[in-house]
Amino acid sequence: MSDLVTTIAQQLVNGVVTGCLYVLVALGLTLIYSILNQINFAHADFVTLSAFATYFVVNKLGGSYLWGIAAALATGAFLGLLLNAAIFAPLRRHPDELVPLIATIGVSIFMENAQLAAFGPIPYQFDSPFAKSAIHLGRIFFTAQSVLIVAVAGLTIAVLYAFIRFAAYGKALRAVAQDRETAGLMGINTGRVLGLTVIIASALAGLAGALLGPVLVLTPFAGATVIVKAFAIVVIGGFGNFEGTILAGLLVGIIESYTTQFLNSSMTDLVVFALLLLVLAVRPTGLVAERRDENV
Repeated sequence: MSDLVTTIAQQLVNGVVTGCLYVLVALGLTLIYSILNQINFAHADFVTLSAFATYFVVNKLGGSYLWGIAAALATGAFLGLLLNAAIFAPLRRHPDELVPLIATIGVSIFMENAQLAAFGPIPYQFDSPFAKSAIHLGRIFFTAQSVLIVAVAGLTIAVLYAFIRFAAYGKALRAVAQDRETAGLMGINTGRVLGLTVIIASALAGLAGALLGPVLVLTPFAGATVIVKAFAIVVIGGFGNFEGTILAGLLVGIIESYTTQFLNSSMTDLVVFALLLLVLAVRPTGLVAERRDENV
């Protein structure tokens, strides 16, 4: 295998791993938009606080990294429960749809400053035990952490798909997404379904935070570096479209990897947002056209 082919293959592997992380973050945004037709700007802070939860379980309580992942999932779900109770449920019938969006911006600012007061500006960092185990396939190598990220992302996508397609609550969720009023007339508790949507989406943010924790240098604003890419991925894939989000997340991860290798790491944001502008100019509906009746 020539050096160029090895480099291309290696960066493809790296790009898929990065893309899986982006997909986990972006799926929560897509889920909330497709069901509630809202955007949660506090999603980044859910990722950050969940990463801190993993850090404290591993470094301060002496728990395993897998326990840290479980703590991050629980943290994200709990934050989603609070967000729904405090913002989305009370403002659900507000005549101005921008009010919940603005409220989540306020929640984001509050959470960032609360974390700054609690944890301080000094960066935190912790290592996953899986990151120390290298796996070689010929001249291509990756860590067990990379395998874990891809496996968790794949399992999450499969479980979410099965839940939405086959579970009773998943079918109710699809009905509410298609026509909320008619679903309510058919006996579906739309408030409960919408609340469950926010909790699931926030738990996804928590899971992403646990996997991103060993990759990022943790600060109260760490999630903001990822969420901007996640928003771009949601737009590139087609707002509210799950398949488009997955495709766009992997595409952005691979493009970033090749940009870092063959151009310069400082140009990754430039290339990604150039792609965003290109998609908006050529295909405004995204890579996979938005179809509200089939998004979930």
